[in-house]
Amino acid sequence: MGIILYILVILNFTYALNVYQINQQAYTLIKHMKRIDHFPQVFDGRELREWIREDKFPEGRLFIDNRELREEDLLKLLENTNLEKIEEKVFVKFGWTLKRTNMRMYPSMVNIHKGNPKIDYNQYTLLEPFTPLAILHYSKDGEWFYVQAPYMRGWVKKQDVLISSREELLNIIQKPFLVVVKDKVKVGDLVFGLGSRIPYLEKRGEFYRILLPNLSSFWIRREGLEEGFLSFEEEKVKSILDSLLNTPYDWGGKEGRWDCSSLVQSLYAVFGLELPRNSAQQAQVGRVVADRFSSYEEFKDTLKDLPPYRTLIFMKGHVIIYGGLEKGDIVLYHAIHRITREDGTTLSVNSITKNYVERERLRNIYRRVISINVLD
Repeated sequence: MGIILYILVILNFTYALNVYQINQQAYTLIKHMKRIDHFPQVFDGRELREWIREDKFPEGRLFIDNRELREEDLLKLLENTNLEKIEEKVFVKFGWTLKRTNMRMYPSMVNIHKGNPKIDYNQYTLLEPFTPLAILHYSKDGEWFYVQAPYMRGWVKKQDVLISSREELLNIIQKPFLVVVKDKVKVGDLVFGLGSRIPYLEKRGEFYRILLPNLSSFWIRREGLEEGFLSFEEEKVKSILDSLLNTPYDWGGKEGRWDCSSLVQSLYAVFGLELPRNSAQQAQVGRVVADRFSSYEEFKDTLKDLPPYRTLIFMKGHVIIYGGLEKGDIVLYHAIHRITREDGTTLSVNSITKNYVERERLRNIYRRVISINVLD
């Protein structure tokens, strides 16, 4: 009996999620990630100008809302970034988001796309309420802030930000918190999405007096919430993923849902992981176990020895969560726009889906894999 318990302890330790190590790796390797509680209070203006100018829209024919994008449109967007007002030394302000809000490449809500308005290249990501921010600059029209969030930087609406002192922000970050473990939790008019942290001030049994981003408080019952981060268990991950199936795909989270990489980010945030925002950045995190395969059999043989629900499969511009084997078939979870079968037919999916590789004739998937990473 003692030997069995010892083996179980060793196995649990072997497959425990090293949250601290993974987070350290992410903040070290990903240049867009910054710890806001360590962010300097004075920032170099030249570097800030480079940050604002570094990202570009993809090449090719582009549209702005319902018409073709013209050079003067780009110049107008750039003009509103207000670059000429950036001093050599920038005195940083701090704060957090008051509600769910979109982070944009340029300070504008115009939709930049290639014919499908749902794929908006001006959209970076969705920020949840209470996302800590370093506030670095303001737009020419005065309606936007350029900010650094923990995992991304870009433009957010000024009206959706509460400016605080650095000390007030640190006080919020250090409070005990509830974490959202379902798709979303509504508190009055506010929505907190999966993986969000909600600080609380006191508790009485199942009831908590939470702090809202406007610094008011509100008593709620702990439904769809857990006190602190969950300990990692495969069944917990599977349960959350299964509850999200058929949720419509949402590029950049613009409508409050998920694309492939934001699904991964929000899912593992429940367990305390702080992952980068896009799949290319996420592919730099974790332990890389393979990067190319010569056959489907090799792909399957590799996966069957890897831990499910913490193994990520990367393709160019896409990330998939490996869900183990069911009746000998590979299970995949992902938020996907469309998928191509072995016979070349393309299926429009546009949702969070669970695929069985062999049953659904997706064996060709191995050809597109560029990395398999294990979060450990």
